[in-house]
Amino acid sequence: MRILWNKNCWNLGIKIIACFILTGSLVMSEAAVRNPKFAGSFYPEDPKQLTWQIDSFLGKPKNTKEIPAGLIVPHAGYIYSGKTAGLAYSLIRDKKIDTVFLIGRSHRANFLGVITDDRDKWISPLGDVSIDTNIVSDIVVKPGFRVDYRIMDVEHALEVQIPFLQRTIKGNFKIVPLLVGCENENELDLYANYLVPFVKKQKNAIVVLSTDLSHYYPLDIAKQKDNQAISVITSKKIDFIIEGMKKGDFELCGASAVYMGMKILSKIYPLKVELVDYSTSYDATKDDTKVVGYAAIAIYYDRTKKVENETGGKMLNKTQRQILLKIARETLEYYLAGKKLPELKITDPVLTEKRAVFVTLRKNGELRGCIGQILPQEPLASAVRHMAIESATGDPRFPPVSLEELKEIEIEISVLTVPKRVSDTNEIVLGRDGVIVKKGFRQGVFLPQVAEETGWTKEQFLSALCSHKAGLEPDAWKKPDTELYTFQAEVFSESEK
Repeated sequence: MRILWNKNCWNLGIKIIACFILTGSLVMSEAAVRNPKFAGSFYPEDPKQLTWQIDSFLGKPKNTKEIPAGLIVPHAGYIYSGKTAGLAYSLIRDKKIDTVFLIGRSHRANFLGVITDDRDKWISPLGDVSIDTNIVSDIVVKPGFRVDYRIMDVEHALEVQIPFLQRTIKGNFKIVPLLVGCENENELDLYANYLVPFVKKQKNAIVVLSTDLSHYYPLDIAKQKDNQAISVITSKKIDFIIEGMKKGDFELCGASAVYMGMKILSKIYPLKVELVDYSTSYDATKDDTKVVGYAAIAIYYDRTKKVENETGGKMLNKTQRQILLKIARETLEYYLAGKKLPELKITDPVLTEKRAVFVTLRKNGELRGCIGQILPQEPLASAVRHMAIESATGDPRFPPVSLEELKEIEIEISVLTVPKRVSDTNEIVLGRDGVIVKKGFRQGVFLPQVAEETGWTKEQFLSALCSHKAGLEPDAWKKPDTELYTFQAEVFSESEK
């Protein structure tokens, strides 16, 4: 019996496993799986019929190497929304995807936090799909995340996606099911911050967001509302998704799932969002009095954008990143061995431009040193060399790094933009912005990745910055005589391919 604590009440999740000792071995009477609950109602229970139906919905595989970072798909019965869902899933047909983060909003329960599933597999008429229990076990230790089979097992928004995934993804894949139960943006921002590192870490991952649009309006009103919802999503006005729904401008039964999922993806890379298909239940029923809307939307990482700072500095390409990481590694190898540092022979104008930089050292995933420059003071290549030495030997929080442990150290470099003064904390975007707090002679700085690594809310982030880094009162950031500055950072490490 597993007991799960949820603030003021005990939620009981029971996994019935009867074990019998037979000739020295254990035999389980019930495996740790989730059986289908909506086969035969939302979609066919017969495997052949289900296969035929899904295949009839799918378009031709796209002859492109670009795979969506996310999909927004409907979750109604297949006869109503299956064609629209199929056109979205066609974008990943025969593509290599290892991990699917499935995010939906519970239709049957309201709750704070995120519910996931730690069982081994989900079963569908087409076979079984494994849960990535390694990711789940790391997620559930975060505040607000928990396992609750009772709520998960009565929810259709995620289950109906499984057969589509099975018919489209090439090879084996694992899922991470996630159910949210509220429309509180502050809560959802916190959960998104916790999930960003998990999504970012997976090499071949996609985030599938489950939602339908308007419910039970006359056809003309339904289309009007749905067009507004689609416009907000495709124009990437993420912060208006829940606000617009609450104001009644449009309807999204999975608004919180779409909001949280797009927040996660937008903190990894700039997004481009495209409508794939739109339909309504009228297309299937010809009843124009009570219509439900459905949309298929693809979310891609926009890798064409270049970020420029006030010094004219551009995003670094892969070769430039590798050169800087090599400089940092060789610098520490020579310096810690007591050898004379080799001469820097850099001709690339990007690497000789004055840029601010931080060098972070990690040992077995734990911080081992981090020192940097907030303002540009010297050419980027030279700055990386000097900050590598300072991080290894001058961080007062740690003893100096030894040559023997250097092989266990991973080097991370953050190249900064020029800080800009902000007058309102609403201008700060967690995960994108690093923040400097300054009051009198006291000053502290957090790099952008601190928000991702801690999962803090904006208030927690700023309070910790004031108290832990600048030696100020935790609420000093609220005072008019405290200055706040933001900057962005291009972050890369030796672990990246």
